[in-house]
Amino acid sequence: MATLQEFKEDLPLLVESGLIAIKQGDEDSARKLFNAVGIIDPQNMSKKMGFGLIALHKMELGSAKNYFEDVLEVEQANWRAQAFLAFTYILSVLQEGEHKEKHAALKKGAELAKEVIEKSDAPATRQLAQSLLDWEQELQDTVEGDKGPMG
Repeated sequence: MATLQEFKEDLPLLVESGLIAIKQGDEDSARKLFNAVGIIDPQNMSKKMGFGLIALHKMELGSAKNYFEDVLEVEQANWRAQAFLAFTYILSVLQEGEHKEKHAALKKGAELAKEVIEKSDAPATRQLAQSLLDWEQELQDTVEGDKGPMG
């Protein structure tokens, strides 16, 4: 019978399969795959990252924020988690809330995204962060003008 350690080499496949399941809208399979990662390697942050992405996909922004923050507590230089945390802050502006809260969320999201651009070596992660900064400026104009879905 195989031990859990023997499955560690399969972790990248489980994570990738979980990401595919999220893209296909199969939350149940995604959760099972990310749970398997956590069972095989409890220290691996891919489980929390995956759960954060599931929550983000469902627009459960509070849960997503918590998962990404949990990842960053353990892996401070996880720029992908930070980029998705920035995305979560910026998306929160589309939900109900006061003008001041929306402005603060945009500011926090922009700060996180700027740091990702400055420090990440991964082109896709940097591109996500740059897209967030571009979108943040558009949303900032909307919040300041108090118009559209923000008003």
